[in-house]
Amino acid sequence: MSLFAQAAATTQAKPTLSLFGQPQTAQATQPAQPNRSIFGQTLGAPQQQLQPQQLQQQQLQQQQQTNALGGSFLVPQQQQAQQMPALSQSQAQLSSSLWQPGKETPHQKPILEQMKLVTEKWDPSNPNCVFKHYFYNKVDEAHIPFYKPQPFEDPREWEEALQNKPAPGFMPVLCSGYKGLADRLQTQKRAISEFNTRLHQVNGSLDAILQRHELETEVRALAARRRQTAISERCMALAARVQVLRNRGYSLSGDEDDLSARLQGLERDIMDPAVGAREEELWSRLIVLRDYADQLNKEKEKSSNGEDGGLDEDSEVKAKRILEDYEKQLQHLKKELEALNGDYGEWEQSRTALR
Repeated sequence: MSLFAQAAATTQAKPTLSLFGQPQTAQATQPAQPNRSIFGQTLGAPQQQLQPQQLQQQQLQQQQQTNALGGSFLVPQQQQAQQMPALSQSQAQLSSSLWQPGKETPHQKPILEQMKLVTEKWDPSNPNCVFKHYFYNKVDEAHIPFYKPQPFEDPREWEEALQNKPAPGFMPVLCSGYKGLADRLQTQKRAISEFNTRLHQVNGSLDAILQRHELETEVRALAARRRQTAISERCMALAARVQVLRNRGYSLSGDEDDLSARLQGLERDIMDPAVGAREEELWSRLIVLRDYADQLNKEKEKSSNGEDGGLDEDSEVKAKRILEDYEKQLQHLKKELEALNGDYGEWEQSRTALR
């Protein structure tokens, strides 16, 4: 290129101007290698995308060069016509790489089918719903043969859930979606509230029964126990009388005759007026002896204090002999009283037995 009109050569084709502003033939441009996208489609080269900007820069440089020489150079129309097909080709390649409605790819399902599949997986009423789970309810074992899968359930999944039940008395129940889970929780809350209400009723009934037992049953039991004791005593007395009446017509044995004779003798002795008189006599003599003993004690105390000279030996011997006699009489009376008390006790026992 000349000093005033030639430009430096570049990798792209640039127009060379002669001294008088006539364009020379452009150098042959090297074809740009197309780039491949990730979807297997070709994209335009970066050099081809930047060709309009480079063209504007070249035009500005040419205008500056022509202005420096004082002349005007015309932009070659032929070079612009060569750049337009490359630009349209790159735009077509870019548009082919973008997604377009209604266009199907070989490795993906249609959009409508994908949306339908997602809707079915979210819909609890659809058999293809993935938000479902089998819970278990405790039922009566006698009613187990009557359970079967519902029309909207998969029999194979129901049988599998039945095999995996935790205990013999449980049956699987399908729960689909959030609404089914909320309904099951609501049912459980309602059942728990009913159980609590029933439990409170049972506790109230137990309290009423305990109160009635304390106020009525125990009182009646004590009264019945007292009546039973009185009735048992009456039965024993009646049995004794019946036994006496039953044996009245029969002859008594020797022991029974002896006991009867002894009891009759004791009864006669007690009822005899002489026994009472004798007892009164003994009591009077006992009183006299007590008075005499008191007097002797007083005299003894006086003698010990030295007020009197005391008794002589003969008086002491006589007093001692008298006291010994009284002592013997007292011992005899004591024995008689003990014998009378024993006989009287035996008579009372026999009399009670006869009654």
